[in-house]
Amino acid sequence: MIPDRTAGAALLLVLVVAATVAAGAGPPPTDVSGQAATPDIEIQPRALLYGTDGPAARTLAVRNVGNATLTVREIAVVGADRASFEVAFDGPVAVEPGGRRNVTVSLVGEAPGPRFAMLHVLSDDPDEPQRNVWVTNSRTVADVSPSRVLAEKTLVNATVRNAAANTTQTLNLSWPLTRDDRVAVDALSFTPERDGNVTLSVATNASRFGDVPAFALDDGTEPAGFLRVEHSIANENVRNVTFELRVRKDLLAGNETGPEDVALYRHEAGTWTELPTRRVGEGDTHYFFEASAPGLSDFATGVKQATFRITDAVVTVTRIRTDEGTQVLVRVRNVGGADGTYEVNLLLDEAVVDRRELSIAPNGTRQATFERSFGDPGTYGVYVNDRFVGNVTVNPAETATAGTTDVATEGGETATGRADGGSPTSGAGPGLTVGTAVLALVLTAPFLARRRHR
Repeated sequence: MIPDRTAGAALLLVLVVAATVAAGAGPPPTDVSGQAATPDIEIQPRALLYGTDGPAARTLAVRNVGNATLTVREIAVVGADRASFEVAFDGPVAVEPGGRRNVTVSLVGEAPGPRFAMLHVLSDDPDEPQRNVWVTNSRTVADVSPSRVLAEKTLVNATVRNAAANTTQTLNLSWPLTRDDRVAVDALSFTPERDGNVTLSVATNASRFGDVPAFALDDGTEPAGFLRVEHSIANENVRNVTFELRVRKDLLAGNETGPEDVALYRHEAGTWTELPTRRVGEGDTHYFFEASAPGLSDFATGVKQATFRITDAVVTVTRIRTDEGTQVLVRVRNVGGADGTYEVNLLLDEAVVDRRELSIAPNGTRQATFERSFGDPGTYGVYVNDRFVGNVTVNPAETATAGTTDVATEGGETATGRADGGSPTSGAGPGLTVGTAVLALVLTAPFLARRRHR
């Protein structure tokens, strides 16, 4: 009998495909047209509205209108009033193609007045990994668009309809595309002083926007990122502007700056003004900050730096002998906005011979003192870092000359001897010979001649 080669080949193909799938290396699932199958999330309604007469529950419908299984990872409540809303969701959950998952969201507590929050529905939808749902017990409804990464900036647009006067609005602007940015705005709060609609366009960029003057401060603060808020409401009609920011940790790595050196600055009337900024949290990759502003305009996130200046450097004595010493006094001022450590190097004829490290607070001054002696005669050029301080001339030590010198005896009394070898004139005890006096003079002369200037 002739073997059925077609059937054998088909069986082999089935076995190979089964083994590949079992190993987890198979091709992605496809639909009938051969296109890769993907999940597609759809959420109804786009806003959950509650009454003002007490606790209530609303239903959020999460549908999968794609052709692959959708995984809903999390439904998070964000915003200033997030504690007023409770979500009955234990994720992650899988929603099959054509399937639906209902989620109950309840308004809880008895706090009076309008309350606002936003739901972040996070899933593995490749096009919309985050969907936002506004939840409130007021007439105000906000819509925040997904972030868009353009050629020079990241942009998020927001619209607030029926904003009530003197009621603070908090908009969560965080999207997956912005969470790894150098600097990003997570939320923006403001209080309008009139009823109506408000539109906002919030753009962030690593470099400054072209029509904004350079961020150049006298204290050496460096910009980490720039922020522009275009707004339909006039600044005279808005107050209590608050930004929630994130700054990537690696922007502060490699030097002595830390999160305490980060501040938000506002540009207005040609001037950059520092705003009240405080650190409110920390994640794996970012620090989180809150900053208050008097209005909406252009902003920069600045990182303060330690900036040092040598304000004075002198040599106390410029002519000495080889048996003497001198001092070099150096004053250093930190004109920057952050604490820092400055290394002061003392150089003689361009060779480093000593160094000091000075820790200096912002606007602080510290002094370093170097004491030096020289074993060889000559003229030495003295430098502090790259600053020339002066020359020191060193002469040979003086030799002893003829005259009289008081010499201490073993008994504690004083003998007066002559340098020319004469005998003592007074105070010489028994047994003190001319040779003994001369020996004592030779032993003590270097100590008597040595001088040290401080």
